[in-house]
Amino acid sequence: MIRPLLLTLALLAPPAAAQEGAIRQLDLSAMELASHPLFTGVEAAFLTGAFDAEGLYAANSVMRRGSTFPPHAHPDLRLTVVISGTMYLGEGAEIRPEEARPYPAGTIALTPPGTMHYMLALEDDVRILEIGSGPSGTEFAQDPS
Repeated sequence: MIRPLLLTLALLAPPAAAQEGAIRQLDLSAMELASHPLFTGVEAAFLTGAFDAEGLYAANSVMRRGSTFPPHAHPDLRLTVVISGTMYLGEGAEIRPEEARPYPAGTIALTPPGTMHYMLALEDDVRILEIGSGPSGTEFAQDPS
């Protein structure tokens, strides 16, 4: 089943920076984040663009310690920069924490289009910057609602 990724967040959290105009400095840690409507401990805000809009988007997201973003895939290439904490990333339609690879702060995950994957915050809060090209969406392995 296909659902737009964080469509609700796109409506709740407008971009923090305009796509045109003067250069602006943004502080990721000071941004106001909106809670994900389906997944406890996951919050996000757009820096620019939106998942459902044409063009580049960038989302500042936090996964609180112990939170999970379940198996899903996207139609676009995703570049995920780990800003702080250690994100665990696994491939496949089932969550297998023992098979998830650690991505500590400063590392980047490049996820090809259509790759079923999941993210875990096992040890600490994790802040990521996710960049891609819209319009995008999310196909979950199982209905998350």
